[in-house]
Amino acid sequence: MHPEQIKAALRMKGISPTALASEMRVANSSVSQVISGRAVSARIRQRIAEITGMPVDMLWPPVNERHALHSTRPEGADARIARGGAMSRTACRNHTALRGRRGVQ
Repeated sequence: MHPEQIKAALRMKGISPTALASEMRVANSSVSQVISGRAVSARIRQRIAEITGMPVDMLWPPVNERHALHSTRPEGADARIARGGAMSRTACRNHTALRGRRGVQ
């Protein structure tokens, strides 16, 4: 689930991430990092799951499922070209320079 959706689910239940951090006696940044997936805390995840009424694995799908749901990595120039999409002038220069360095014609 996207971090903004998790925060919205918390707010709909009447609790902010800051209030949750205070309740759990942890730093705001700890809750923020768990919500965003940059850190893992079973205790914080479990509490968020309890508050929202959603299972932990729905809020934070396993890594292999997460990549299937949405990619956080921007699409590369090669994929845009293959799709027939356009590149910006800067992207075109960078792409050309990279291909030259790799020895690809």
